Amino acid sequence: MSTDASLETKAREAIQLLTDLQEIDDELRDIAMERGDLPEEVEKLRADIGELESFIAQRNAELEEAARLLIERTQGLEDAKAKHVKLQQQLYSVKTTREYDAITAEFNFVKEEITKCDSEITSYGNRKTELGRQLEDRVAQLEKIRTEERTKGKELEEKLAETEHDELQLQHRRENVVVRLPKPLYAHYERIRKVKDGRGVARIMDGACGGCFAVIPPQTQVNIRKMSDIVLCETCGRIIVP
Repeated sequence: MSTDASLETKAREAIQLLTDLQEIDDELRDIAMERGDLPEEVEKLRADIGELESFIAQRNAELEEAARLLIERTQGLEDAKAKHVKLQQQLYSVKTTREYDAITAEFNFVKEEITKCDSEITSYGNRKTELGRQLEDRVAQLEKIRTEERTKGKELEEKLAETEHDELQLQHRRENVVVRLPKPLYAHYERIRKVKDGRGVARIMDGACGGCFAVIPPQTQVNIRKMSDIVLCETCGRIIVP
């Protein structure tokens, strides 16, 4: 008899703790709802800023390389043209067929080099233009997102400041409740709470589960009100309390 009384006392304590825990979690959820989607929005904006900064840094490096290669190819073109003129002059002063063939071969090579430099100069010039356009667009986009992040970040800070004290107190109360609950019971509460809209505990409402509204048999209702044992809703798995 004393053992049964002890078990009933433990069950009653656990039910009260679970009821308290659900009330605390409801208040924490209300605080989270006051903040709305701001935390997620600010986090996404900051992630977007990071991605844009990385993109801009990469494109700036590519732009510098394209500019370097453009200067290099422009100088190469000037050198090739100068050599082209020099070889033309040499063609008029050759004295042997062997000299003529050697100069002609070099002359043709320089012509190919001029064509290649011209093509690469056009390519690098176009690349610079395209990179400049991309950078202009992304820099404007970055500034816009930074402005939005500053606005929403400030709004979030204000909301956090308003609710931080209450949230810390609730978290402290929650920890005190959780450490006193049997681990398997708390694990069940958490598992149900995460899949049932934040509610692992439900009260009886007009003879039904206050969570899923499934009808509870009369004798089970009596047992729930006696608080002599832990009773789960057979439909949704929530812990039923008076």
